Amino acid sequence: MNNELHSLYDSLVSVLRKEIEVYKKLYDSLLNEREILSGSCVNELYENNSRKETCILKAKMVKDVRAKLLEKIIYALNIDRRDIRLTTLLPHGDDSQKRELEECRSNLLSILINVNELSKKNKALLVSSLFYVRKSIDFLGQAISPGVTYMNTGRLKANNVNGKIVSKEG
Repeated sequence: MNNELHSLYDSLVSVLRKEIEVYKKLYDSLLNEREILSGSCVNELYENNSRKETCILKAKMVKDVRAKLLEKIIYALNIDRRDIRLTTLLPHGDDSQKRELEECRSNLLSILINVNELSKKNKALLVSSLFYVRKSIDFLGQAISPGVTYMNTGRLKANNVNGKIVSKEG
């Protein structure tokens, strides 16, 4: 393996480790989000969302760097660009690089699966919470708003300005 390719592999391993670090921070933010959603602290949720957005931006930047490095490695190895994966590159590195790439690939896959699962759980929690909030708002609206305001004739009922449960008159 020539020095340029060796250097590219080392750079790729470094970028993959950085990507793993970023996704671990995203995972931690998702765990924190779950706790915040259960506790209903809006300010903490805003702060956590900001941290998540930062992680997502960093992940995109690291992913772009990784893609450029992969392009350089593909060019140096003169291999097909269509279906390039980290596993495709493993046979072309030396033993230590193979081990490091496989370790990074495995760790990255694991953390991405965990991020995806936790994200789905948080989404389900939010959907459920929103459902109950809407039901509560509907209930309160029915309790406070007046009932039917029109008679069968189409004329407006007079003196029906209070809610079904809550009344201005005591």
